Amino acid sequence: MDNLHNGTQNIHALIVDDDDVDRERLMRMLRRGPREITVEQAASQAEALGLIRQPEAHFDIVFLDFGLTDGDGRDLLPAIRSEIDPDCPIIAVTGNADEQIAADSIKSGMTEYLTKRSLSPERVAASVEEGMAWRQYRLDLRRQEEELTHRSLHDPLTDLPNRTLFSDRLGQACARARRSGDPFAVVMIDLDRFKEINDSFGHAAGDAVLIAIGRRLREHLREVDTIARLGGDEFAVLLQNVDGEESALAVAAKLTELIAQPIVHGERMLHVGASLGIALCPLLGFAPEELLGAADEAMYEAKRGGGADKTVLARGEDRGAPRAAGQGGMLRDIEQAIAGRAIDWHWQPKVDMRNGLILGFEALVRWTHPQIGPVAADVLIETVEQSHLLESFTYLSLDVVLEQFAKVQHLLGDAAICINVSARMLERPGFVSRVVQTTARHRVDPARVMLELTETALIANPAQARRVIEQLHDHRISLAIDDFGAGFTSFGYLREFAVSEIKIDRSFISRFTESRFDQSLVHSLVVLCESLGIPLVAEGVEDPETQAMLVAMGCHAGQGYGICRPMPYENVRGWVEMWNADRGEERMRA
Repeated sequence: MDNLHNGTQNIHALIVDDDDVDRERLMRMLRRGPREITVEQAASQAEALGLIRQPEAHFDIVFLDFGLTDGDGRDLLPAIRSEIDPDCPIIAVTGNADEQIAADSIKSGMTEYLTKRSLSPERVAASVEEGMAWRQYRLDLRRQEEELTHRSLHDPLTDLPNRTLFSDRLGQACARARRSGDPFAVVMIDLDRFKEINDSFGHAAGDAVLIAIGRRLREHLREVDTIARLGGDEFAVLLQNVDGEESALAVAAKLTELIAQPIVHGERMLHVGASLGIALCPLLGFAPEELLGAADEAMYEAKRGGGADKTVLARGEDRGAPRAAGQGGMLRDIEQAIAGRAIDWHWQPKVDMRNGLILGFEALVRWTHPQIGPVAADVLIETVEQSHLLESFTYLSLDVVLEQFAKVQHLLGDAAICINVSARMLERPGFVSRVVQTTARHRVDPARVMLELTETALIANPAQARRVIEQLHDHRISLAIDDFGAGFTSFGYLREFAVSEIKIDRSFISRFTESRFDQSLVHSLVVLCESLGIPLVAEGVEDPETQAMLVAMGCHAGQGYGICRPMPYENVRGWVEMWNADRGEERMRA
């Protein structure tokens, strides 16, 4: 138990009440209690939010009135939970003695409900003690849950991730690679001569070997990589950002060298070796089971070989030659399409769902293959991102879309144009200057240009991403994070980047009206974005009911088939005129 909960440390309390007399009365009662208490006061929602969101703010307990001059105090609950502590005791102190309101308050997450008439120094002190005890109970419960979760996902002997956790991270890596083209390698490791050690010196010696090998590998791999024990003497490694055979084999050689170093057990020096199999993504596709199976097959091939070279690389031609050949032909056709400017972009509007105001358009790539017909956008993008065509495709996209926007920008008020960019372009020299030059050449206000990146771009190389984003920001070009929630970005990243817009992944909006979880997630994002001052956009809005619920929750911007499908650029002018005319008629009727 920490000092806060055994009564030896000062408690920091926050009182939120718009009545000066009531605040002073409660503060005196708190100070008459047995604990040392520092009290801060807020007379409104806005003042309370200001205190809560201070960088060093910390409150151990909050006393909250409902009837504030600028709104209902209960609206502060999400901010208190997210900004202070999810387990912070919140005690309602109001002038209303209604039993139903009291019950609803407890259900909404308040720890206790007190009426101002019933207040006394003894009752207030008891509420403090009960709140602190409740908080300690919640902390203990959270620690127990974390410990149980850790045990379920880690090997008990080495404390490395187990097969379950490794499979989850492998699935995440495949999802990232499919969206952003981030390469990685799967390495399967099987120890040589391990059975001899177990048979000759006992299982204690074998356990010592496994623990030592696990520790060595963990200490010498990067934090972004994953080393797991799958069972027995079998380990697996997930190596992020490994972009080719040479890099993968170099890392494998280091791992082999680490494993071969002697292990001291008692008075003995134990020696083991290892057989390694490597599978590369995207060379062998994006299916976790196939990558793991390819690495496993390669590892057993290395073990069967028995020679000095104990590492085998799974070859793409052995498992996917038809796909590779097809992709090569596709690349040639895409290269010709880029050279001939035979790729199109359809425009999809983003609107304020409260009043229909057009906020911007997103340009979405479309390509019709001369022989096989329309090619799915994700297939086209995935193929381009893994090839040498990425830069030429990106700069064609910027040139075509900005040229189109220049012709209609005078019709669109302050609306912006959003252009999707691969995370890999952030690493290309001259990218920022090329964007700035293209914008200037087409005489487009850079403040009306927004680049969209998937959130994984921030994770893969945050330092580089931050530099590029700041350079774009200096030139008044803004950045949107697309598909937010589909990947694994920490909310903390959003504080570090000059992000101008966050787009909620459509998977959370598609189930929005039925899923309480998705509703809670969107509500949390609304609170977060309000605190950071970042606009929030819902993607995939399909029906009026979803629109109404999003607006009521505070998410006002949206795009999707329920508003308008992506349209050829030639149709944009007519659609804008019709949309604005309909909106004008609605205002007149209102």
